[in-house]
Amino acid sequence: MLARNLNGSVDADHWPGTPWWRRPLRGNAGRYVLLARQGARYLTPKKIANVLRCEMEKRQRLARVRSYPYVATLDVTNLCNLRCPYCPTGAQRDAGRNPRTMSLSVVDRLLEEVGGYLISANLFNWGEPFIHRNIADIVERIHARGIFTQLSSNLSIDRPAVLEDVCRAGLDYLMISTSGASQAVNAQYHRRGRLSQVAENARAVVEFKRKNRQATPVVEWKYLVFKHNAHEVDEARALAARIGVDIFRAVRGGGEESALVKANEAPPSSIPVKFCHQLWQTIVVNSDGGIAPCCYLYFKSDDFADLAQGTVMEARNNPRYLVARSLFDPSAVATLPPDLQHPCLKCQLVHRVPHLKQYLASNPHAAQQARTGGP
Repeated sequence: MLARNLNGSVDADHWPGTPWWRRPLRGNAGRYVLLARQGARYLTPKKIANVLRCEMEKRQRLARVRSYPYVATLDVTNLCNLRCPYCPTGAQRDAGRNPRTMSLSVVDRLLEEVGGYLISANLFNWGEPFIHRNIADIVERIHARGIFTQLSSNLSIDRPAVLEDVCRAGLDYLMISTSGASQAVNAQYHRRGRLSQVAENARAVVEFKRKNRQATPVVEWKYLVFKHNAHEVDEARALAARIGVDIFRAVRGGGEESALVKANEAPPSSIPVKFCHQLWQTIVVNSDGGIAPCCYLYFKSDDFADLAQGTVMEARNNPRYLVARSLFDPSAVATLPPDLQHPCLKCQLVHRVPHLKQYLASNPHAAQQARTGGP
């Protein structure tokens, strides 16, 4: 298939003729290989011991835990420069939080308590991380503690200097979110975005790595597949190859049913999950310091705790967390209040648990909703 330039014209550089060493790795398999390779260097005996304890507690479905989280998701800002319609931030839905960037004191407080146990930190969730003026400083602070750092960005930003700053700070993985190989198609979902700017910024990162002989950050070009853009996947892969990114990944986008491709017509978004691992292994900190149980909850009212009001371990064993983990323990069903109101009752993972089928049917507050907790 011929690849289109950013202005929509067709050129002769097509995917079948691209040398294998210029082709980005494909799909989840290549991504997980790179993640494992880069993340292994951050392991220590202390971290390994904590992971083993955490996995044991998870396997035993213990509600009260002694392990620390070994993955952190920090939503360094709840602001975004784009208006992607199926993202609650892009759609400008009110989360009950003031628009803000995360204070460096929140980062420092988290690192002080759990920095010695964390293996990886995702510095993104509902906002665009490069909006944070101190994003390079955050990367540097976390990297200095021996923690794998990852950013996901629309990369439609006009801050060329900060791209080099985060590379120097030790960023391990940069994921670029796109939805087209031409400006017209990409802008249908990544509204306000400029694909030419995304490509230019991606090239700048690749070139910085080459000049400085750095293996990191690993650069991934992630393509969200919808009905309107499925025809440009191969062209986007060819564009990614010409830029020189490390991995290309096409994943099924989420949103309104009318816009989605069928599950069997696109690569899966991730490995199928039948159980909530995040309740045990992850801490999610929102831009205002609110602690959420997982990266899918969006609203302030669904936070489980606040980092400013106690320790991480106090939060991990508070009543909301205990109830959440109990949902996955068959022996604890009888202890659940019949009219329980809890954010996790909105989650599709909870609604897939066989032992909860009767309980969910009888609880008037257990109607499944979007995993963001939205209406």
